[in-house]
Amino acid sequence: MKKILAPMFAVALLYSCSNSDDNSIPVNPDEKYLDGFFVSNEGNFTKANASTSHINGGITAITNDIFRTSNGRALGDVSQHMVVTDKYVFVVMNNSNTIEVVNKKTFKSVHTISQNLNSPRYAVIKNNKLYVTSLNDKSVNVYNAETFAFVKEIELNNTAEQIVAAGEYIYAANGFYSGGTAVEVINPTNDTNTTDITFESAINGITTNGQFVYVLGSTDASSSISIVSNTTISSTKELTQANSRNIVNDGSNIYYTAGTSIYKMNNSLASASTKLFDVVAGDEYSVLYGFNVINGTIFTSDANGFTDNSKIVIYKEDGSIVKEFTGGIGTNGFYKF
Repeated sequence: MKKILAPMFAVALLYSCSNSDDNSIPVNPDEKYLDGFFVSNEGNFTKANASTSHINGGITAITNDIFRTSNGRALGDVSQHMVVTDKYVFVVMNNSNTIEVVNKKTFKSVHTISQNLNSPRYAVIKNNKLYVTSLNDKSVNVYNAETFAFVKEIELNNTAEQIVAAGEYIYAANGFYSGGTAVEVINPTNDTNTTDITFESAINGITTNGQFVYVLGSTDASSSISIVSNTTISSTKELTQANSRNIVNDGSNIYYTAGTSIYKMNNSLASASTKLFDVVAGDEYSVLYGFNVINGTIFTSDANGFTDNSKIVIYKEDGSIVKEFTGGIGTNGFYKF
């Protein structure tokens, strides 16, 4: 009897150990993306070669073109922006006039939103609704973030680019390419445009810490960052750099770029910014085409003039390089899983 029980016990012990020691294996083998960062690759306009990449949590490897791999078809034309939720990733496809909704862990297509989209640009989710800006229309379209059904169109006074949610409101910044100087405030309770907040300089970017909105204004001569609280400007900090862009809030800090330099300041705006480092030399509008800061790690991309795949360089705050990758065409954004 002992001769039979001993091998059975050994097998049971081996099975138990293998299960307890390897909790990283997903129950569903299609769930390939359980941590890390999604990367948006814009692609060439009209070429339908946009794509999405994934960088693992350890920032040691990249997997390119994951939408095509998961779905057997191309993503579409101009991947402009992404919204990542607990369940889905919404990929805003500008020139395809669609929003691809995919399962976050498998990247398999769940739904394609196409109704009432006219060159969509950026999106945000609030109160289980998806708010989408348009390059061509002076409006924000609203969709149910679970059923993906069209809800309504909110009229604006201008076209809008980036859009964020903070506190009780939605904030849509007027079109950057048209030199917009206002942020239009939307009340998500009744989905109406309540007021416009006007700034002295053209808006080059907005970001939020969830409570306040930070608006980067910039000209060829000067730049500034303003804090918006509810529907008013509470303070403004003048910067010593002109033509600043790419503003990001991460934790208690604000990061922005000017030329090929990256700067940091506390998001209270109580003190001057500090220059962290210069990115790898190149055309300033190409080497920082994509920019984000996630938990103190700085993600950048060089679009290589859209003639070749992008070069992704990830830095620590001291300027040391964490890792370099090759992305897709026109890498324009980095998003935490």
